[in-house]
Amino acid sequence: MLAGFYRSLLEVLPASAAYVAADGQVLACNERFEAACLRCETPSVPSGLEDVLSPESWKRCQRVLATAFSGVPSEVSGAITLRSGARFSNQMSCTSPVSLGGERLAVLVQFEEDNAPLKLFPDAAPEDDRRAAHSDVQFEPAVFLRSFPDDVLLFDGTESHEEKAIMLLEVVGSRQDMAALVDRLAALDGTRPATIHISECEDCAGLVCASERKVSEIRLVPLAGSASRADARRGELAIIRREMECPEEASENRRLAYQDPLTGLENRRAFERSLTREMKRLEADSETGLAVFYVDLDEFKKVNDHGGHDAGDEMLLRVADCLRLTLGEFGTAARIGGDEFACMLPVANEEAALETAQQILASFDRIRLDVADRVFTIGGSIGVAFVASDQSAGTLNAAALLGLADRACLRGKRVGGRSVQVQTVQSLDFRVAASNLTEGTDPLDFSNNDLVLFSMPIRSLRQETTCGIEVLARLRTQGEGGVSSRAWISAAERCGFIAQLDAWTLERVMEAVAQCNEPGFVAMNVSAYSAREPDFRDTLYHRLSDNRSLASRLCFEISERDFLREPGTVEGFFRLASDLGCQTALDDFGGHWPVLSRLIDMPITWLKFEAGLTQQIADSAARATILQGMVNTAHDLNIRCVAKHVTQESEAEALRRLDVDAAQGFLYGTPEPLEGVKQAL
Repeated sequence: MLAGFYRSLLEVLPASAAYVAADGQVLACNERFEAACLRCETPSVPSGLEDVLSPESWKRCQRVLATAFSGVPSEVSGAITLRSGARFSNQMSCTSPVSLGGERLAVLVQFEEDNAPLKLFPDAAPEDDRRAAHSDVQFEPAVFLRSFPDDVLLFDGTESHEEKAIMLLEVVGSRQDMAALVDRLAALDGTRPATIHISECEDCAGLVCASERKVSEIRLVPLAGSASRADARRGELAIIRREMECPEEASENRRLAYQDPLTGLENRRAFERSLTREMKRLEADSETGLAVFYVDLDEFKKVNDHGGHDAGDEMLLRVADCLRLTLGEFGTAARIGGDEFACMLPVANEEAALETAQQILASFDRIRLDVADRVFTIGGSIGVAFVASDQSAGTLNAAALLGLADRACLRGKRVGGRSVQVQTVQSLDFRVAASNLTEGTDPLDFSNNDLVLFSMPIRSLRQETTCGIEVLARLRTQGEGGVSSRAWISAAERCGFIAQLDAWTLERVMEAVAQCNEPGFVAMNVSAYSAREPDFRDTLYHRLSDNRSLASRLCFEISERDFLREPGTVEGFFRLASDLGCQTALDDFGGHWPVLSRLIDMPITWLKFEAGLTQQIADSAARATILQGMVNTAHDLNIRCVAKHVTQESEAEALRRLDVDAAQGFLYGTPEPLEGVKQAL
C-alpha cells in the first residue's frame, strides 16, 4: 500500500520524477520518466540514473544526491542531458530522504522543465469536477492529503503572505518572528518549488536559529490550474517535515566530520576517501602515476615542551601552509595525527615524487618560529609510496597504500630523520600490506646494542698541530648494517635515554683525560636535556669543582639548534661549565641573528661552524667574505673558530687565509676508538 501511495504521488507530478537510492538506483518512477528513457533509446526503465544520463550530467547529479541524503534538500540548475545527447531538463531537485519501507531510504528526484507547477487539479478536468481521474490514477485530494506522511497545508491563492505565515507557524507550533517569515514568503516568485526552514526553538527571534539542531522544513510547491486570472497568485501546497537538522548546522557537521579543526586540512577519514577516488581515476589514466606521502615531523615535541601548546599549534599551521604551497592545486594534504600528515599528488614517475618530497623538506627548513627569546625550527621524515601508471588499480587499497608510505617513513626515522624514503608499489606489496601492517623488532632497542667511544682530531691551522679531540659515541653494529648514529641519538632523545647516554659518556671522557698526559682538550657533545638535568649538573660540580686541572681540558659542545630552542638553559649550563674552568663550544653554528646578538654575553670558547658556511669557500668569494666577517666578530669577542668536515687541502688553505683557528675532518684523520676506557654501556 505504501508503494502504491508513492507511485500515485509520482504520477501527479508534471515533471519526470523518480524515487532514487543513494547510489542512483531508480526504485520507482512516473510515466514522464519512462517516456524520457524511450527517447534515449533505452528499451526499459533503467536500473539507475547513471544508465540514462550523460557522464557529465551524472557527476553533477551525484553531488546533489549526496547533499540530499545528508538531510538537506538540494537542487542544481543548468542543462542535464541524456546519453543520446538530448536535453533532458533545466533543473534537478531532490527532497530530504524518505523511508519506502523498512530501512530503505530514497529521495524524490524531479527533473523540471519550464518551471512546470504541480497539478493537483488537472487542467483537462471540468471546473466543477477537479477530483476527476488523472492518467488512470484515481486521485482524491482530501484522501491524498490525509494519507501523506508529513503535515500538509493547501493554499488556494487568496491568502496574503501574513495569513500564510500565521497558518504555517500554527502548524509548526513555533513562536518565531512572523515578520521574518512574511519577508521570506514575499521574496518567493511562486512559480517554482522552494524550500524554507523555521526553527523549532521558541526563544530564537530569527527565521532559522543556527544553533538549534532541529528545524521544520517547508517545501512550497505551486499548483497548476488554481488561478482563475492570469494576474492572480497560484495556489500552493506546503509540505511540512518536522525535526529536521538545521541546514547551516548540517553543513558545518559535514565539514567538521572531514576536516582537521586546527589546520583546515582534510582529516584521515576524508583523506582515505579522496585517496580511494584518486585510485579509481588511476584505472582510467594510463599517463600519470600517484605518489602518497607520509610526513612525520622531527622533534615537534620540543616545540610543545619549550614553547607551549600555542607555539605547537602555530608550528602545525605553518607546516600545513608549506604542504599546501608545495603540492599546489592538484595535490591533497591532510593532518592524520598529532604531528603526522599525509599527502597525495599525481606525478609522472618516481623521480618526480622524490623531487616533491625534497621540496617539502626544503620548505620546512625555511620555517622559523619566534616565541619570546626562543627560535624554533622543524624538520620531517617522509615516506613515499609511488604507484606507477601501469599498476593495476584494481588491487589497490587506500589504507594499505597509506600504510606502505608510513612504513617507508619509519625507515627514514631510523636513519636519523630529515630524510625521504621512496617505495615503488607492486601488486605483492598490497597483498602483504593488507594482511599485515605491523612492524618487526625496532632496531633502536638500546638494550641490544653496545656503545663505543671514538675520537676525531682537531687541528690548529696556525701551529699545524693537534690541539684537541672530539669524542663521538657510536654503536658497535653501526658499520655492519645497523642504524646510524644520527638515528639512535634522535631516538635516544625521544625516549629520554639521552641523559643516561651523556652521563655515561662524561664518565668515560673524564676517565680518558685523567689517564692521558698529552696536551690538548677533549670535547664532548651535551644535549639540552642533559644541560638542564640537575643530576648531570651536580655530577659536573662535584667532580670538577676541586679539580681545575681536569676541568681545563674538558670542552662541552651544545648545538645551535638546542640554543635557539632553550637559550636560557644553554646559557646557564655554559656559565656553570665556564665557572668550573671548562671550555665551551657552540656547535653547528649557522650565523643566526638571535645567536649573534647574544654572543657578547655568553661564556663561549669556540664557535664550530656548520659545514654549509665553510665548504666551497675556495671557489666562492661571497662565501669567503661572509665567513671572514663572522671570524672577525668572533675574534673581537675573544672566541676562537673551528671549521668542520674539512676534506681537502685547498679548503684548509682558504681557511688559514680567513684566520680560522682550527679545523677537523677526514683530511686530518678518521674516527678511532678512544683508548684507555671501558667501552660497554
